[in-house]
Amino acid sequence: MTGIEYDFDVNRLLFSAVMALGIGVAAVSQPRADLTRRERAIDTALVFAPDGKMLRAATLDQHEPVADLLWIRTVLVFGERWNEDPDPTWITWLRGSIQAVSELDPQWRTPYFWGGSLLRILDDIEGSDAVFLAGIQNLPEDYYFPFSYGMNLYLYHDNPTEAAVWLDRASRLPNGVAKYAGLAAKLRSSGGDRSGAIAYLLERKQEATDETEIADIDLQLSHLYHDRLVDQLLPSCKAYRAAKGTAPATPADFFAWADMKTPDNPRGDAWIIGQDGCVRSAAAEVARVRRLRSSERPYLQ
Repeated sequence: MTGIEYDFDVNRLLFSAVMALGIGVAAVSQPRADLTRRERAIDTALVFAPDGKMLRAATLDQHEPVADLLWIRTVLVFGERWNEDPDPTWITWLRGSIQAVSELDPQWRTPYFWGGSLLRILDDIEGSDAVFLAGIQNLPEDYYFPFSYGMNLYLYHDNPTEAAVWLDRASRLPNGVAKYAGLAAKLRSSGGDRSGAIAYLLERKQEATDETEIADIDLQLSHLYHDRLVDQLLPSCKAYRAAKGTAPATPADFFAWADMKTPDNPRGDAWIIGQDGCVRSAAAEVARVRRLRSSERPYLQ
């Protein structure tokens, strides 16, 4: 073997080794490069927030197709980032995108229906309120939006009285659920206005023509009348316990001690002595205990 042949073989061997090393480095680094490129693409995807007024001016008479495309993008962003992206910036973008869609196509129900719900899932209650209020303004005959806004007021703003106003409005619209009237009365009562709730239901009963709605109103009234009576009996129940050192054994014992004729139970079932020592309807006591257990459950876990 000559020296020239030896040098050629060594050079080829070195070249092959360098190539193999390069391929190995590329194989290791390429996935990371792809991931970095993808992360950067995601990070810059939502730099520009949609503005409905500007888009409406820029798209001339193509508002609806643009709204369709933007809505698709909105849904994809939600699906991609929900429970994955802790940065709240994308939620702000999502709110703006939903509002832009509704400005481009104000009569399209879907962005209000799903958009308000998606923002509520993301705990953007202010944004959810805005979307439902826009639905109320642009689709005033649709019962769903005053109902949803009312539930936001009740569940997240701790405002049952104002929530009752919106549920009442929803119940009066075409295709509105008659039972919303009963729910509105419950919210008024839970807000401390039992007399107002009773007056409201009596007024609704005079206007009602559907037998199912009338039956539901009568049911809600019976509950309110019962709760009002129990509140009136509560001081005497406490006085009994103070005098006797124990709760009454039976409702008859209590009413005899209080020198009262046993009143009719507005709920129509039996009087019992509740766990708190007060006289109330058997069904009402079951519901009361269930609510107490439900409210205590988080502390027991």
